[in-house]
Amino acid sequence: MIDLWFLPLPPSPVTGIQSNRVRLRPFEKTDVATLVAQGSDRTVAHWMISFPVPWPRWMARQRVRDSRREMAAGRGFHFAITDADLPDMPMVGACSAILIGDASRPPELAYWVAPGWQRRGYARSALRLLLSHMFDVDPALIAVEAAVIDGNAPSASLLKGLNFVVQGQEYASAPISWDEPPGTQVRLQRYRLWREDWFRAGQAHISEQDRVDTKAVGGL
Repeated sequence: MIDLWFLPLPPSPVTGIQSNRVRLRPFEKTDVATLVAQGSDRTVAHWMISFPVPWPRWMARQRVRDSRREMAAGRGFHFAITDADLPDMPMVGACSAILIGDASRPPELAYWVAPGWQRRGYARSALRLLLSHMFDVDPALIAVEAAVIDGNAPSASLLKGLNFVVQGQEYASAPISWDEPPGTQVRLQRYRLWREDWFRAGQAHISEQDRVDTKAVGGL
């Protein structure tokens, strides 16, 4: 049986998006160890529904491979968040936007910043870059959503600061890392950002010099 991991990753239509120190780039095979470490951190996994603790290496490999496939097919955006001002541009977290469930629903954000890098503005800068790119390259994109587990006040504050508004509540299975009995559910607050609100608020958009190594791609 051929181990697909040893095949080249699909080329990404977006090679990098940057503003000031924060740079978003596609995942690479060299990110596996960092994904395992960050995904296995309980303070990260606590707010992510599907993160087991610890993360197995095969899952990190699969995430890298699947993210590049979805990017190449135009079915989502998946980026490592890096600091371009530091040596070797370390990966400090990740952000993505994908379609979940009904294709008529807006794409949904997911994101994390590793504990050692939190409260330094990385998440806000990364999401502004991602949202700017999504709205700029896809004129038909009218909204983006995000779901936040009750109690995650920093994430809720982050979204509100980016002009997301609460759309309602829903329930989902408790995060894997909580080790709760099967069937345990948690309440989620669902947020939505409308395209008109994004532009009306005058959010910063990606300048041409920051697009220098970014190719425009179709929408989700």
